Amino acid sequence: MKTEQPDCKLASEADRVFLCRAGERIPVKLVWTRPISGRGGGLCLLDKDKKEVLMVNDLDDLDADSRRVAEEELSRRYMLPRITRVVRTQAHFGTRYWHVETDRGERRFAMKHAGKHAVWLTDNHLVLRDTLGCLYEVRPYSALDAKSKAEIEKVI
Repeated sequence: MKTEQPDCKLASEADRVFLCRAGERIPVKLVWTRPISGRGGGLCLLDKDKKEVLMVNDLDDLDADSRRVAEEELSRRYMLPRITRVVRTQAHFGTRYWHVETDRGERRFAMKHAGKHAVWLTDNHLVLRDTLGCLYEVRPYSALDAKSKAEIEKVI
């Protein structure tokens, strides 16, 4: 790592990530400092008590093996299905029901409080949070077909 502690490396074993430095193997959790808009930027390594162990400014600051470990872990942690088509939406007693196709297959989910859980990051990038806390992204919005756009506009 090209950080203030160059002898640090990341290793994975049995779906766990460890920070290896000065002969220690510290189990860590990797989190983006800005999980939606800043992926690829700041990365924080947290210990079991959710305290910062190390801050990495950029994935490019990691050596090749550590970067591979980080990318695999982050892709599992921040799986963000991209909506490619909206099959149907429906609003019923304040809850919005979605039937969509994503880059990871067909999904159905519910969303409450569209004003709070449908966030436009840019004019062309929408992020939705369902009632279970799962995130879905629509990017680029302009690439959706007219029916999908109409379904979205019907419920948000």
